Amino acid sequence: MRYPIINAKKTGTNIYKFCRKKNITANGLRVYMNFACNQTIYRWFHGQSLPSLDNFYALSILLGVNVEDLLVNENGIITVPGKDGCLFMHRERVQIYHGCLGKEKDIENRCDQRSVHRQFVSM
Repeated sequence: MRYPIINAKKTGTNIYKFCRKKNITANGLRVYMNFACNQTIYRWFHGQSLPSLDNFYALSILLGVNVEDLLVNENGIITVPGKDGCLFMHRERVQIYHGCLGKEKDIENRCDQRSVHRQFVSM
């Protein structure tokens, strides 16, 4: 199993996208975090630095997401808690998996959930 490395640039872009979705500006984030200036926020957005664990937690609360949703791995892999520890899955497969679990109402277009689930378990 490869050691997961956080991609700072993509994680910063991810944080920025979540802030945009919630209409939170860098200045609004600065006020929430009680920082003296916006420079730290912009460094996060540009991937020049990463928030501390405390700040990641505060961001996740503000944005209404899990800390893991903010992080982007070098390999495009995320961890998913499972019965036997954590499974590592590619982001694209997770999106396919979620799409197959019933977001579509047309039964003919739905995936076979069991076969998709087996793909993840066998990884």
